[in-house]
Amino acid sequence: MISVFGSAAAGGGIYSNPLVILLGVLLITYIFIKFCSWAKGNKLSGGIKKIIFLLTGLGMIAFNVLYSMGNAAIDNLNDWNMATYALIGSVIWVFIFAYALMTEKAE
Repeated sequence: MISVFGSAAAGGGIYSNPLVILLGVLLITYIFIKFCSWAKGNKLSGGIKKIIFLLTGLGMIAFNVLYSMGNAAIDNLNDWNMATYALIGSVIWVFIFAYALMTEKAE
């Protein structure tokens, strides 16, 4: 997560090691692919899929606002909480959207 915000160079330690960052990205990619292959076998109603797709459009706006508030908090107060909340929330929504995308429409 620290590498996502570009602060790995500022801190030092294990999170600034490029190998650790690469392994983290590969691990998350593997988890996402496994999640999508699991979701492919499930079914979801068409109405719920439409609601998730509409909420994704609204979520893009909301997460952009959260990111901007997080960046302002980092610049002004050196507070990483809002940026972390924005990142975690958007990652959770990516999994919800991927689930809706990968599931088959229930008949």
